Amino acid sequence: MTLDPHLDALAAALSGTVAATPALDTLLQVLETMPVMVALLDTQRRHVYANRSYREYMGRDLPTLVGHTLAGPMGEEQFRATQAMAERALKGEVVQSEGWMPFNGGGQQRYVVRLHGPHRGPDGEIAGYFVLMQDMTERRQMQDDLFRLAYYDPVTGLANRLLLLKHMGDYQAVGEPFTLVIIDIDRFVEIRTSLGQGFANELLIDLAHRLGRDGGPVDLLARVSDHAFAMLVAGDCDAPAIEQRIAAATGIVRSARSSSGAAVFLSASIGVATWNAAHERPEDVLRDAEIATGRAREGGGARHAWFDPTMHAHVVEQVRIEHDLRHALERNENLWVAYQPIVEMVTGGLAGFEALVRWNHPERGNIPPGVFIPIAESTGLVVTLGKWVLREACLQLADWQDKRIPGSAPLFMSVNLSTRQLADPDFVNQVRDVLRETGVEPSWIKLELTESAVMEKAEQSIRLLEGLRALGIKLSIDDFGTGYSSLSYLHKLPIDSLKVDRSFVSAMHQSEENRAIVRIIVDLARLLGFDVIAEGIETTADANLLRALACDYGQGYHFARPMPPADAEALVVNEPPWREAM
Repeated sequence: MTLDPHLDALAAALSGTVAATPALDTLLQVLETMPVMVALLDTQRRHVYANRSYREYMGRDLPTLVGHTLAGPMGEEQFRATQAMAERALKGEVVQSEGWMPFNGGGQQRYVVRLHGPHRGPDGEIAGYFVLMQDMTERRQMQDDLFRLAYYDPVTGLANRLLLLKHMGDYQAVGEPFTLVIIDIDRFVEIRTSLGQGFANELLIDLAHRLGRDGGPVDLLARVSDHAFAMLVAGDCDAPAIEQRIAAATGIVRSARSSSGAAVFLSASIGVATWNAAHERPEDVLRDAEIATGRAREGGGARHAWFDPTMHAHVVEQVRIEHDLRHALERNENLWVAYQPIVEMVTGGLAGFEALVRWNHPERGNIPPGVFIPIAESTGLVVTLGKWVLREACLQLADWQDKRIPGSAPLFMSVNLSTRQLADPDFVNQVRDVLRETGVEPSWIKLELTESAVMEKAEQSIRLLEGLRALGIKLSIDDFGTGYSSLSYLHKLPIDSLKVDRSFVSAMHQSEENRAIVRIIVDLARLLGFDVIAEGIETTADANLLRALACDYGQGYHFARPMPPADAEALVVNEPPWREAM
């Protein structure tokens, strides 16, 4: 059998003996079928042998490779790039590396894992080195795809929340200060719901492009939530420069357009946080920036806020209150309903009550409704809370109807509704279930809702109110005159009462103009067929003037404060004390 002299050299290198012909044939077959690229080079970096996979990658046959360096098939640049690894192998080291290499002598690049190892002759001296290579392009591309999925937003192409946190973590690790600005688009969910996800994505892409181009120099621009972007600015905080970036971002948001050129009016709530020693993790900085963003949104949106520690304490307190309120509802503990009498103004008789939720916290004592009701509203917990109050009030009213003074008119119970309840498509069914469970007559219940809550989605509200009216429920507009109701809608609303806000009642004695406001509300109610309830009656003079204006009902401290059920029941079974003073 005639052997290639170059394979003789390889066999000698592998077996340590020249008399290796039988083993060489088997070895040759193995090498030629291996997908791993194998080559042997001498001390001058010239090829001695290369298997089929190596030759195919280089685009050369064995005769054109043997005796030549890598500079031939790969070029001088690649030859120089691998010089350090070759030199280390020739010194006896095994060196592993990976990177992009030209493929087949052309412009295409492939990702290759390389191993350079020394070749020692029979005497133990280094006679050259081996190169083993494996094409890992597909794996690398898969890794790159996974990296993009993990760290980049698929809609805008910007960095995502994870990559932002990684960058901030890198800055923290080396002690590099930085400032984070969150730009949260106001009302974005409503825009997406009404105009569609496609249109919303076009706006996001436009915003991402122009924030990167015109938003001022930043170290990273990221999309950190469905409708929020983040600008990361490294270095000591330059407040005037940050304010300039905020102003630029505000202008960009206001002029957002879709790819078709369609525009909508957008605004943004913007929060700013600066890294300091108190931030143990990058998540802490992001948290503070988002807290500041929330504070800007609470102020009505279209504004910005810089974080300060009191904001964090406020948020922590709100979370604790929400947790404890949810716990109280689940266990039906520590919540109770107070009842404030509603008086028939002409006779002074007890007409009904307004049900007002109270919370006696086991550790903090009485928590004012003005503290926990807004938290319940913002978290959606108010839907569960409202249903609980309605059920408790109905049960109490059913009991009182049997105890009232003989011959007196049936009492009614006013219960407040929230905007969240109005938006619940199942709310009418919930009310029907409570009426059925408690056995009260629907006409005994009067649900109160603010005019702003009704007008926010007028057509939807009208449909829901009509469903409640179909049950026989009475309906009332609370705090009338303080919102933005439209007379064109007011006469369409299936309501029974208008409730004059306490601010108008308390101002009646200050001027004729203020009295005229109350008179106009009463006259408007008469014209539309509604009765009128005045709240916040503090004095006898208030009560007398409202009687003169023909107001139907009133409530306030002049008659009684909100009281526990037992005290309210005493007013049901006996003549109320205020009638003696009339």
